[in-house]
Amino acid sequence: MYTHAGGLAAQPYLKTVLNVLMSLGNDPHPVVHYWALHALGEIVSSSSLSYSPFIPNTLGMLFKVYLMESHEPEGGLLGNVNLAGELPTYQVVCRIIDGVISALGPELQETGRTRSLIIDLMSQFATEVDDGVIVEAIHCIQHCLMFAPNVMDVPDLVKRFRAYLSSSKRTLKLASINALYQLVQKDAFTMSRIGGDRLVEVLFGMLDDDSSVEGVRSIITSWLQQTVTAGPSGWIDLCQRIMARTTASQQATEAVKNSTFQDDESQSLSQGMQTSGRGHVTARWRTQLFALQCLHSICTTVANSGRREHFDIPYARAQGVALQGLLVQRVPDLIKMAFTASAAYVTEIRLEGLIVLRDVIEVRSE
Repeated sequence: MYTHAGGLAAQPYLKTVLNVLMSLGNDPHPVVHYWALHALGEIVSSSSLSYSPFIPNTLGMLFKVYLMESHEPEGGLLGNVNLAGELPTYQVVCRIIDGVISALGPELQETGRTRSLIIDLMSQFATEVDDGVIVEAIHCIQHCLMFAPNVMDVPDLVKRFRAYLSSSKRTLKLASINALYQLVQKDAFTMSRIGGDRLVEVLFGMLDDDSSVEGVRSIITSWLQQTVTAGPSGWIDLCQRIMARTTASQQATEAVKNSTFQDDESQSLSQGMQTSGRGHVTARWRTQLFALQCLHSICTTVANSGRREHFDIPYARAQGVALQGLLVQRVPDLIKMAFTASAAYVTEIRLEGLIVLRDVIEVRSE
């Protein structure tokens, strides 16, 4: 009723409704406290800014709920364990925290005590073993990064999100990808200092394993476009390693395939490697294609940046710019990668290799 009536229309009844729901939220029975907390979360979201006066009491109640054994995933009476498993209370609590963060908005930077309580709660839920709770905690962290980024420990978050990338749970993996994309969008240079090439290689590795994972390409593309003019050579090195790794894996598969002497055991092994190889080649050629697209983006982005030193060595020397990291110094490597790609078996890779060759010609003609 509160949700459909709207926050302003139901404002006179807010205090009464909250008192009832907070009382029911402490009830030990999982059905009662779950739906009471669920309703509380709906009210927090509907009320928005008008909920601000009730935030301290709400956070105090959430801390109390977190410490109650009856509200734990496997806590409470023995007869209620199955019910509790079907009613994820901690996930609902995280949604309430998320609503509180939205209600505070930019004021989160000013409210020191409230902010500390919110961060403490988020930190506790982010260390839970349940993947669903961690996903909801990540959503809270993302909102905090929007409104109060200076109080968040970004290096620790990057380390944590990177660990989640290897999770077998797709929802947790996607939540981590979205959070990393947000961090890259905000400050790619900070991400470069924290994560560096290793994190980008992990992201490329995810494309090797599953090219359908959404968001990975967006992270790499955004990261590249923001930082490539400052250091195109580093991105070229990265793409070179990705393509070399792909080529090496394909050569290993071909070596097994062309072997002339095999006993029963080795023949069985080679068949398994060929099957595995074919399964990975499909993913790896797509990764190789994306690496070539990144090379194309490097050339076009730097060309459009107006940074003359990347194309004019005498000018760079006159300006005192080190030649080692300039794009023009990497032309031989670009030609080598593009020429190798233009002779590949996959049509898409051949075409992308020709595009990069065209880019090199245009760069040299600048």
